[in-house]
Amino acid sequence: MQRLVILGCTGSGKTTLGKKAAARLGCPALDLDEFYWLPNWVARETDDFYRRVDAAASEGNWVIMGNYSKVRNAVWPRATAFVWLDYSFPRVFWQLLRRSLSRVIDQNRICNGNTESWRKFFSRDSIMVWFFKTFHKRRREYGEIFAAAGHLPSVTYIRLKSPKQADEWLSTLKE
Repeated sequence: MQRLVILGCTGSGKTTLGKKAAARLGCPALDLDEFYWLPNWVARETDDFYRRVDAAASEGNWVIMGNYSKVRNAVWPRATAFVWLDYSFPRVFWQLLRRSLSRVIDQNRICNGNTESWRKFFSRDSIMVWFFKTFHKRRREYGEIFAAAGHLPSVTYIRLKSPKQADEWLSTLKE
């Protein structure tokens, strides 16, 4: 059974890595953002969010990407591995900035038809603001979780500190 949880701060590349891992493993890639965000960037109600994630996580093999603590109890006990993208602040900052600007310009739809806009980019709800608020908190939190890996001894803990390490790890995955 392969059930991977891809963790990392905002903009670290969880979805990109998760989709690649799922393709290699021949299983679904489940992005928690897709479960959480409704059109017009409206957050789904917590109970509904939890039910949907719980149902998806109860099915066969999967790769789940995301950091939502609201659904950890539905996902983490079923995981066989936690993969933490622990990239440096400058690396993630530039990745996120490039991605966000690109999305504002190209207007590609994400998360149930939502798009990023200049207005949102410069607002207090900006993903860039969220990055600054949560980067160090997430890094500390996942550092503590990985340091106490015995909490879930049946789970493999994989900490990737660079895109090169992520590519090397990906090359080891087999269906």
